[in-house]
Amino acid sequence: MLKKCLPAVTAVAISLISSCGQQRPEKPAADKKMQSETLIQEHFRYLNDHDLKSLVSQYAPKANITSSDWKGMATGPEGADQIFHLEFYVSPDAKYLVDKVINTDTTVVVEYDVVGLHDKANGGVRYDLRKCSIFRIDSLNKIAAESTYANGMAYHNGN
Repeated sequence: MLKKCLPAVTAVAISLISSCGQQRPEKPAADKKMQSETLIQEHFRYLNDHDLKSLVSQYAPKANITSSDWKGMATGPEGADQIFHLEFYVSPDAKYLVDKVINTDTTVVVEYDVVGLHDKANGGVRYDLRKCSIFRIDSLNKIAAESTYANGMAYHNGN
């Protein structure tokens, strides 16, 4: 009986020994955190470049986008396109200055200022608006949700 079991036991032992020498993959959380950080860095670079096409491509098809700047919710790349198209139109020289970032790999919180010239057609008003956005990142490294809050008390006219 032992002679019949020996080949199976040997195969299992060889398999276990050979698998011990293999390197384990890096922690997925570390990779995910780095991916999320890169995604949000690119997001703010696209905002500052007013690169609508690249910006919109960062959103998942069913991403929920909300803001204290407007009522309701926008959805997916189409909703992001409408929002940022309007923002870039209303303030064509807007700059997004990131101050603080908290990254937990699937959620990234960003505090930033938006500075620019609002309503240039009517003489323009310089502004500096404090905002905070909370991004939820999905497993495909797309923005699955974004909630943005503006502090109206931190709104400063440059005039």
